[in-house]
Amino acid sequence: MKVHDYGESLGRILVGISPSPPRGTALHEVARQAHEMVDAYLMDGKAFLSSGDLMNGLAAFTYASGWLDASSTLGLFTTRENLGIPEFPEEAASLDGDRLREKRERYRKMLSGALEALECSPDPGSPLFGSATLILERAGELLGEGDLRAKEGRGADALACYSHGHGWLDAGVRAGLFRVLHSRELFTVGPL
Repeated sequence: MKVHDYGESLGRILVGISPSPPRGTALHEVARQAHEMVDAYLMDGKAFLSSGDLMNGLAAFTYASGWLDASSTLGLFTTRENLGIPEFPEEAASLDGDRLREKRERYRKMLSGALEALECSPDPGSPLFGSATLILERAGELLGEGDLRAKEGRGADALACYSHGHGWLDAGVRAGLFRVLHSRELFTVGPL
């Protein structure tokens, strides 16, 4: 898949969804904020692409889709389509090099650090504990998938996994499923 096409697909999904929880509820506000984050990173990705920055466009789009996938999993949105993490073989050659390696390693470090910085907030007997656990597991899977893709020399695909995984965690933090133990700067929440 091409990065541009991935962004276009994400935009089509975003236009067709709205918060599932009723207005005036806390979950509606969480959904509204999630929609806002996905839209902001979608716009960032488009701006990066229009300036010729394919790598940052890829990172922005996959981060946004991580937010969207996690939010849909939590029931904040209803969507029939899940973008997941495709492969970007057509553009891999143009994304190869030192700049990609540096960004990929930085995003790997951010995702790994974010996983270590979180603790599930809901009580283990709560249904939300299962959701928090699922988000942690998914982010851990994406870290592992990114590592595998990096070993295979697929740097752009590895970056996509790390960025997408971080989007999952960030959405979970914003939804109140996690307590940030340290490294608060890794998440899109305000200071205490």
